[in-house]
Amino acid sequence: MKKHESNIVIFSVMLCWAAAYVFIKSLPDELSDLGYLALMNGIAAIIMIPLFFPRFKHLNRSNILHGAMLALLMLLVLVFEKEGIERMNPSAASILTSLDIIIVPIFMLFLGKIPSKNQLAAVVLIFTGILITNGFSFENFSFSGTLFLMGDCICMSLYTVAANRFCQDDDPILLAVNQIAIMAAISFVLWTIREPGMILRLDYTKELVSSLFVLAIFTKAYAYILLMYGEAYADPVDVVIIFALEPVVTFLLAVLIPEGFGGVEESFSFRTLTGAAIIGIGAVIGQTDIRELRERIRRLRGFAGNVTS
Repeated sequence: MKKHESNIVIFSVMLCWAAAYVFIKSLPDELSDLGYLALMNGIAAIIMIPLFFPRFKHLNRSNILHGAMLALLMLLVLVFEKEGIERMNPSAASILTSLDIIIVPIFMLFLGKIPSKNQLAAVVLIFTGILITNGFSFENFSFSGTLFLMGDCICMSLYTVAANRFCQDDDPILLAVNQIAIMAAISFVLWTIREPGMILRLDYTKELVSSLFVLAIFTKAYAYILLMYGEAYADPVDVVIIFALEPVVTFLLAVLIPEGFGGVEESFSFRTLTGAAIIGIGAVIGQTDIRELRERIRRLRGFAGNVTS
C-alpha cells in the first residue's frame, strides 16, 4: 500500500468518527457511556467474529496480547477524555485533547525516528490553528481535568505508536476483532457492576437499535479494520496529522447537515474559519512529499520547455 493510499484509509476512519455525533445525539439519556460502549462494541463483535472466523486459525498469543493492550489503551483514552471534559471548559479541553499532535513526534524521537521537516511544520501549523479556533481560553482551570486530559493524550499517542508496530507483524483484522471483543467484555462487566440490569430495562426503540447498528458497523467494525490496515503502512506522525482534521470535519458536518438530521444551527465565525484553514493547510503540508513535488515541477518545466521549443 502506497503512502497516499494509507492516508486515504486513515482519512476514511477519521470521517466515520467525526460523523458519529449525528447518531450519538439520538441515543437516549438513560444509556450511560459504559452502556453505549458495551452495546456498540458487543454488536460489532457479534458481527465480526462469525464473518472473520476462518482467520482465527492464525490466532496466536502475540495477536491476543497486542489486541488486549490496544483495547485497554483505547478504553483508558475514552475514560480519561470523559472525566477530563467534565472538569474543563470546552475550549481548554479541545486544546488539551489535541496535544497528541505534539506527543507522538516526541515518542518517535525516543524510538530513533526523526519526523520530516514538513511533518514538523504541519504539527506547528495544526496546533496554532487549534489554539486560534479555541481562542486561547483557559478560564476555570482544573488541575484534575488537566491530568485526565493529559492521560488521554498520552494513551492515545501510545495507541498510535503501538498499533503501527503491532500491525507490522500481526493480522490487522484479528487485531481489530480482538480489540473490539475485549472492549465489549470489559465494558459489559463494568456496566453491569455500575448499573445492574440496565441492559434489560432499556427501551429498545427502532431509533436506538438502528443508531447502535450504524455506529457499531461504521465506527467500530469498519473503522478499526481500516485503521489497523492503515497503521501498518502509515507513519504515526501522519496518522495524528490526519486525525487533527476531525474537529474541523465535525464542525463542518454540524453546520452543513440540516438540523432535522442531527445538525445544529451554528454560523461560521472569522476565528473558527481562520483556525480551520490553518489546520487544513498544515495537514496538506504534512502529507506532501516535498522531494516528489519538486521532481514533478522539474519534469513539468522540462516538458513545457520541450513543447515551446
